[in-house]
Amino acid sequence: MVLVADSEERVLHQVSTTLEKAGFTVFTALGRSAAQDFCHDHKEPVQLVIIDSVMGADAPELVRELCQSNPGFRVLFTGSQDESAATQQAVPAGHSCGYLTKPFRRSHLLGIVLKAMDAPLALSA
Repeated sequence: MVLVADSEERVLHQVSTTLEKAGFTVFTALGRSAAQDFCHDHKEPVQLVIIDSVMGADAPELVRELCQSNPGFRVLFTGSQDESAATQQAVPAGHSCGYLTKPFRRSHLLGIVLKAMDAPLALSA
């Protein structure tokens, strides 16, 4: 299962449509509070969270919160090139699977997601 959290409905639609056509179960969350609500209310484990790094300065904090309730997921951030390093450093070790710079091609998104889902999760003991 994939959770896509973004502040733009257009991006949510593009990402979710691409992944659903590839066979993934996708849930969307428009903004931080919707992502938090989803993770608290939904009991099935999330394998991948695709999150907009400019959803506010809250994106890295939101990821840390999600890790507490669902420790076995990976994170793919999206946003501008400028935010890549700082955002990924804020993610707990072993969870980050990359950064996708907007705008992106659907084929590039799908390639990164497939690679992330196949990679082992490196959680520290």
